[in-house]
Amino acid sequence: MATKKTTPKKKNATRSPRAKKRTPAPRGAPTIADLRRIARSIVTSTSVMDGRRMLSLYADSIESEEVSVGTRPSYGIEALKQKNESWAKRFSDARWYARNLWCDGQTVIIEWEAQLSLRPGGKKVLHREIAVHEVRNGRIVRERYYYDPTPLR
Repeated sequence: MATKKTTPKKKNATRSPRAKKRTPAPRGAPTIADLRRIARSIVTSTSVMDGRRMLSLYADSIESEEVSVGTRPSYGIEALKQKNESWAKRFSDARWYARNLWCDGQTVIIEWEAQLSLRPGGKKVLHREIAVHEVRNGRIVRERYYYDPTPLR
């Protein structure tokens, strides 16, 4: 009669040397649920062009940069309001669609596609951009936009 050979189970298994220790999140770091809530608010307020709701997502000390244009970043909520008003004046119609959205760490990234009608003249253009929003304490503290500005001229 053959006997079955068994190996005893280890009671206190040790972690492999390659296993990474999880570092605690920085103070003020959002949870993934916080990021998703903010991401949904960004998409909704942009899609329906609700400027007041959009501004409520930002910290007073927001840093906003149009990286593709090469201008210096703007700082503060008042500067952001002015930038948004300037953008709104450039278009007679704008329809924004979020193509993709990613949330991780302290960042929300949105791939946007927009049908824009330029002023003056009403020239229609397809605008694509990537928006990167960094979140701390439930507010957007820094954002960067990447796009080709050529069709907007």
